[in-house]
Amino acid sequence: MGFLMAEMRKLKVIISEDDVYAVIRSLGATSMVHFIDMREKPDYWKEILTPNVVSPEVLKKCSDILSKIDALFENLDLVSPAHFEKLPLEPMPITKEPIEEVLSRVEQKLTEMSYAGIEALAKCKVLILMIDGLLEALRLKSEEAETEAVVMERPVEEVLAEVEYELSEIRKTVETLGLTDRRALDFGLEGTPFIERLKSLATRKSTDFGVELAEYRKHYIESEKLFKKRLLKLKRLAEMAKESIEAKMRPEEIRKDLSLLRMMVEREKQVAKMQERFVRSTKTIYFEAWVPEDHVKEVTEMINKATNGSGIVTDEPPTPEEKVPIILKPVPSYIAAFEKLVYAFGYPSSGDVNPVRLLAITFPILFGIMFADVGQGAIFAVSGLILTLLKKRMKPEKGGDIMQYLLISSEMFMLLGISAMFFGFVFGEYFGPSGVIHPISLGRIGPFYIGGFEPMQEPMKMLKFAIFVGAIHLGLGLILRFLNEIRHRRYKLAPVPICWLWLLFGGLFMWAYWGGISNISKWFAEGVFMLVGLVFMPLMLIMVFTGLAEGFMEGVGFSVEVFAETLSHAMSYSRLMALGLIHSAMNYLFLVLGGVEHGHFPLESIPIIAVGTLLVLIIEGLVVFVHTLRLHWVEWFSKFHAGEGIAFKPFKFT
Repeated sequence: MGFLMAEMRKLKVIISEDDVYAVIRSLGATSMVHFIDMREKPDYWKEILTPNVVSPEVLKKCSDILSKIDALFENLDLVSPAHFEKLPLEPMPITKEPIEEVLSRVEQKLTEMSYAGIEALAKCKVLILMIDGLLEALRLKSEEAETEAVVMERPVEEVLAEVEYELSEIRKTVETLGLTDRRALDFGLEGTPFIERLKSLATRKSTDFGVELAEYRKHYIESEKLFKKRLLKLKRLAEMAKESIEAKMRPEEIRKDLSLLRMMVEREKQVAKMQERFVRSTKTIYFEAWVPEDHVKEVTEMINKATNGSGIVTDEPPTPEEKVPIILKPVPSYIAAFEKLVYAFGYPSSGDVNPVRLLAITFPILFGIMFADVGQGAIFAVSGLILTLLKKRMKPEKGGDIMQYLLISSEMFMLLGISAMFFGFVFGEYFGPSGVIHPISLGRIGPFYIGGFEPMQEPMKMLKFAIFVGAIHLGLGLILRFLNEIRHRRYKLAPVPICWLWLLFGGLFMWAYWGGISNISKWFAEGVFMLVGLVFMPLMLIMVFTGLAEGFMEGVGFSVEVFAETLSHAMSYSRLMALGLIHSAMNYLFLVLGGVEHGHFPLESIPIIAVGTLLVLIIEGLVVFVHTLRLHWVEWFSKFHAGEGIAFKPFKFT
């Protein structure tokens, strides 16, 4: 458990429109500034300022240049753009140069590189691929024929033009004659152009089609040799042109130059997009940003340097009404999956409790209660161990989406499996209620038995245990709510979660003492004074404290909401009993089908038990996981975690 403190200051900055590029380029290399999107709060500035609109042509030009560079990488067989993140980022010059001028310089550089031979080299590779494709279509391998010696004494451009023209003529001839359709030629299939021409020719000559086809095949074999010779000569010319160009060029330098140009364009694209978060007057730009308190001085100096001291920078603490970004600190890998479950619901607000570490404890416990089984829990744990070992050998981001999630969740699977094994011992389940393991009692608190019974045989004990666990879980959430109220200095509301705890455990005591809802008439007879002290009194205090802080009607409405929510949420934990019984029943079904009795597993039962275990692990495991998540998102988080926070996402060039 940890509190997420604000530790943030808001910078309000006014700069000249000529300095905006230098400021963004300067801050983009720091990873210290979270720019506020001014478009999200137009009422704040719309009377005096206007949106800072970036021309769509700028973004389109960036995309076009990036596509051109990527195509060059592909055509030249250089490092894939997907590997750019592994290349070191060169420092970006902090200039006031507009984006359009930077893009023009990039285009000029690409043009110069193209003239230096890049396009010619790419053209060589394309022509070689086309020749190889045609050779394959003609069922001819390069090594099957010898070519005459080729000497290239002309300029490369002339040679490539000749190769391109010759190849175009050969392709036309081959397609016209249908020489690539060897099956049609060999078997005389109908429908191909040259077969139809042969039939027409045989008719005009008054000769047999078979004779004409045989003569054509003979002519084809002679023509094929000619095509082989010509194509292999053209390929050799293209290869020699490629070798000549490569001798004058260094691919590693080309790769580096293209990589740097691509980074420049990517950065300028990010600069353009970031500008759209700003607002402006006629000649000035205004923006706001969150900066960690420790970096305010450094960021202010960077802005002053980029604007030559002409910018106006003020910083102030956040107001209580503002949503302040939280700095998400890295967590150990064994709780990374639980972190994703929390943040999928929403980020905690600044100053609130971050429930990630607590969730890593409570989530496996609730899952284990519903999925209690020593054997199946062991399978979960071993699967998690295997995935953990696999994760150390490969990075999760390198796999597909499903593999990535499995690797991230590897330690979570181990914790879920260990919890399921523990409660399997508590409730006596080993691949179901097989009789191999007897329930182990961990004690008793009043009418609440903690283990020592089989849920299928004594479901009421399981129900009471489930409600008891739910009350503890909800009580923990209310304690965290109290801590949040204190951290935010909302002292008037701080007593509310305490009174809510009073109501929760007071109602639980009434339910246990008088024998449940079926005996509710006794609550209003012999137990009326207990009812007033344990239920009505905390509700009245909740109404009073909320009313003093937010108003009378809010107090009344909230107290009614608390009563209904306490009852419904507490009873919602009965799903611990329901899912636990379903889990036992499904396992018991396969035990009966397999003929298992008193812990004895016949050999013929093993396939049935294996199939049943697989189905339970997949179907029931998913169902239990979803319900465990629901108990946390709906019942538990509603007490202290609204999920309305925002993450600190500093602007940084990538």
